[in-house]
Amino acid sequence: MIRPALTRLASLFGVLLVVSMLVFFLGSLIPGDLASVIVGHEGATPEQFERVRRELGLDQPLIVQYLNWLGNAVTGDFGTSPITAREVSADIAQQFPVSLELALLCLVTSTVIGVPVGIKAAVSNKGWVDAAMRASLLVMFSVPVFVVGILLLLFASAFAPDLFNVTYVPWQQDLVGNLRSMALPVATITLPFAAMTMQMTRSATLEVLSDPYITTARAVGVKRRRVHYVHALRNALPPVVTFLGFQFGVMMGGLLVVEQIFSLPGLGRGMLDAINNRDYPSVTAITMVFAAVFVVVNAAIDLLYPVLDPRQRSR
Repeated sequence: MIRPALTRLASLFGVLLVVSMLVFFLGSLIPGDLASVIVGHEGATPEQFERVRRELGLDQPLIVQYLNWLGNAVTGDFGTSPITAREVSADIAQQFPVSLELALLCLVTSTVIGVPVGIKAAVSNKGWVDAAMRASLLVMFSVPVFVVGILLLLFASAFAPDLFNVTYVPWQQDLVGNLRSMALPVATITLPFAAMTMQMTRSATLEVLSDPYITTARAVGVKRRRVHYVHALRNALPPVVTFLGFQFGVMMGGLLVVEQIFSLPGLGRGMLDAINNRDYPSVTAITMVFAAVFVVVNAAIDLLYPVLDPRQRSR
């Protein structure tokens, strides 16, 4: 158990290192650099550009710039934003909890909806209940997230003004107000992701329901609900949990549009603002945070596999 964990940890750092190299070197291909953002173009002299580039270390070879940046990033120092003049790490520390809360709420909600519906659809395979559930959730999945967000805003403005007018409230200040401010964003993301969770759960459960031990459990008189929601679900969990881990990473990286629509001060909105303002340090740092969350969550899911599936403990 310890050896696979260490191997996975080493691969995690390797992936993050490769991602950091790609992010940094691809960022260097963008026309202009940090010096052009700080100095500007109107009235700037070549001497001013050279002085700023020298102060920022941009006159050094690209590999040296990367190593300097990496050394600082490992300690949590992502530099200073030329737009806000604040530490990028401080901005991320404020934005990350908002995005993390939104992603967790969406993951929990989509799981609570998708898993039971998926099991019910599998049990009612090829029946009208299965067809109705799959059709309704397929419609939800087919509508783009930004369209769902706009429609929910229009609906709330007409029928739920309290939700429409509310701004983001940190949960530390007011838990009820926080949940109200998160209601519409969570609903926007939950609808399509619940459909995907349902489909994955249905497929995994259908495979399990054909196993001999399920037939045996039914034959000895085990209650249908226990067969479906205990025995079958327990063995269908590994692929479902893997999918949920992947889904969580996608949620964290896909919050840009939702946070912009609902004016949530999270990483997604911070990324859009940084791109629009050519805030290179913030763009690089937020991209690394998204990549780190995705890699760490999926590594944790891999380590959970022996717990979820005892057959893999000896592998």
